[in-house]
Amino acid sequence: MTLSGRARRRSAWVALCVGGLPLSVPSARAEGVEATVLDRAVVRFYAPELGGTVQPRFIGERLLAFEARLEAMAETSEGIGDGYDERRVRMALDHHVSGEVAASLAHKLIAGLPPSRRPSQAELSAVRDQLSTALFERLGGEGRVQAAASAEQVDAAELDEVMARQALAAWYIDRAVTPILQTSEEQLREVFRTAAHPYRGKSFDTSRAALERWFIVERVSVAENAFLQGLRVKIVVM
Repeated sequence: MTLSGRARRRSAWVALCVGGLPLSVPSARAEGVEATVLDRAVVRFYAPELGGTVQPRFIGERLLAFEARLEAMAETSEGIGDGYDERRVRMALDHHVSGEVAASLAHKLIAGLPPSRRPSQAELSAVRDQLSTALFERLGGEGRVQAAASAEQVDAAELDEVMARQALAAWYIDRAVTPILQTSEEQLREVFRTAAHPYRGKSFDTSRAALERWFIVERVSVAENAFLQGLRVKIVVM
């Protein structure tokens, strides 16, 4: 990344929080040699649903930068989100925070259910696969997303965690707030006729599966935004 790019990123972080906490530095260093910070916690936040002030959560610079790239990539088919601005950083922050809260509530909801009513691992994996495929399609393909991850040194395990968190958050909203993961034939045909979807010019039958994934992601986005609005009075971001 160029110096100007780093400066733009730092200004966005400063707009969101004061200072950063080093997450990882070399354990040993020679005298007179400065340690290299591998990542920095640029945001700290807490909420009652996450354990309150005694259990704050942190977002690292690399991960938030990657998620800001995803926000930019959702708006254009060019590039991998280079030059994202403060608006995209704030969108990424909102998305990350609401996702962490919803995922945490999902774990609590699952733990509180009788064993016979708990979702199976296969059910949760199916939701994850469906949403991951839909998100990759929306963002221009898995290769493009992986390129954005590589640009921020986000590895495969961290990318997998992002996808898992988003899927679990969507599952919680679907179960506890409003149904968003199931569609009907009638709904899909109406969406195909009236919505500004990316499958214009194709037949309903050939685009049905992709259209359904696109529609579900749209519903997830709307529901997550509404969920976040209800959390704003309880979440403290520092």
